[in-house]
Amino acid sequence: MSQTIIPLRASSVLQALITLVLLLSIFSTDIYAADTAERPENNPGLILVSIKPLYSLVAHLTEGVSTPVLLMKQPQSPHHYNMRPSERQLLSNARIIVWLGPQMESYLSKIIQQQETAVVITALHADNLKLLSRRKNHSHDEHSSTARIKPEPHMIDPHVWLSTQNAVAISQQIAESLITNDPVHAESYRNNLQLLLDKIEQTKNFITTTLNGNHQAFIAFHDAFQYFEEENRLNYIDSVNDDDEAGTSLKRVRQIKHHIEEENIQCLVYQDPRPALIDSLTKQTSIRTTALDPLGLNVKNDKNAWFDIMRQLAVNFSECLGSQV
Repeated sequence: MSQTIIPLRASSVLQALITLVLLLSIFSTDIYAADTAERPENNPGLILVSIKPLYSLVAHLTEGVSTPVLLMKQPQSPHHYNMRPSERQLLSNARIIVWLGPQMESYLSKIIQQQETAVVITALHADNLKLLSRRKNHSHDEHSSTARIKPEPHMIDPHVWLSTQNAVAISQQIAESLITNDPVHAESYRNNLQLLLDKIEQTKNFITTTLNGNHQAFIAFHDAFQYFEEENRLNYIDSVNDDDEAGTSLKRVRQIKHHIEEENIQCLVYQDPRPALIDSLTKQTSIRTTALDPLGLNVKNDKNAWFDIMRQLAVNFSECLGSQV
């Protein structure tokens, strides 16, 4: 009896395995067919963007064609960002990578250099980009005379997106690259670019109206707003720290207090998290303080991040500077 049962069980198992293989084959074929049907022909593939301000511009350019992916989702500075394994995998799968450049995202430099198949768009290489040097000397007069000198690559202030003029240049550069690498959707990219440039112009008008030519003096905790202040003629006096990773000496604190008292400075801007020194300065002086978010780390709508950043900078600067005398 046992001799007849064993072959029957083996036969049943074999038949079940054959059926399973056939079902899996049919199922995987259906998935592939559906996935292929949903993908537009000559789609540019995965577009990966390093930081929110750039992502915002790219998302407007690819509207109706594809949805880019934001790499830096953790609320950290791109100067010393720690990537997760999943983010490294995204980089390896990317067809197009949009980043600012090594002056900002140094953590990406080696990975970018190793890219063999991905198209890399470096925003700092855009034509007609206005570049400013990092400021080291705490002199308002010197700042005014040297900011327009074209800097060496290692001396570039990388916060270029905080200028509407530069946002236009970067958008045009990205659009050209998208058209080159995905010519099937060239018309969509061109139309999206025009809509984006119109929206940038509207934002520029909002900023101009909000600031209303305010020339009240201010101090920055970290000197990250040079492009915004230069374009809008704000009256920057000094910064507490040259380097956002360096500490502040007692001598430097005394210099800042002297500026505040002697020049009657009423506004100090900083980036979250709020430095402890801010509380010390507000207790010892009458200065107003406000937090600014140049990277859009607190912005929820990634697609509108650049616009939210710029509008909020205008509003917060206006409130901090107060009415003109």
